[in-house]
Amino acid sequence: MVALTIAGTVAAFNYIDDQTNNALSSYAKHRFETAADYVTNGAWKKLFNKTNEKLKGKTIEQDPNLEFVDEILEKTKLQTDDKLLDLWASLLANAMQGKNSIRREYFDILSKLNPYDVLTLNMIMDDILRKNIVGLRRNGSASTFTTAQMGQLSEIIDSHYGLDIKSTDFRISLLYLQKLELISNASDPNNWTLTLNGNGLKEALTV
Repeated sequence: MVALTIAGTVAAFNYIDDQTNNALSSYAKHRFETAADYVTNGAWKKLFNKTNEKLKGKTIEQDPNLEFVDEILEKTKLQTDDKLLDLWASLLANAMQGKNSIRREYFDILSKLNPYDVLTLNMIMDDILRKNIVGLRRNGSASTFTTAQMGQLSEIIDSHYGLDIKSTDFRISLLYLQKLELISNASDPNNWTLTLNGNGLKEALTV
């Protein structure tokens, strides 16, 4: 039963395997032969399904970075949150493609996020939010957001991202993302922008 489960998991990546001279299947079999339970019941099953979806139709032009693949699997073996697994799946997909945008520092960052942090980060990484903020600022003359503008922004964020900007969780997430040097300023919506490090993570998460 375990052998069939491993074979089934590897089979999901055959289209990558064919382009990498079977490097992936050889590695995967070795990696999972002592940890098959993570594949059958744990986070890896979800992770592989998400990664498989992200890689559909992609052309693999470089060898997978198996060192990064191994580290990602190690850090996700107990992870069950779908939002976090989706980010990890993006990193795994890019590691499978051998992309140079991935850095180990991003593994540490994702390991420190909770699900609400992920929602907040996804919001800030969305270019549509920046357009909405710029649009609101054009309609005002003050250097800071007015009460009315904050009300409009709150409605936009609630409807598009399901987040309450007045909540403690939201404010804590912003401060934490700033502490991780992913956003410029937690207190001013004008500066809810990605730092250089934040943009690097965004690129690494873009499959």
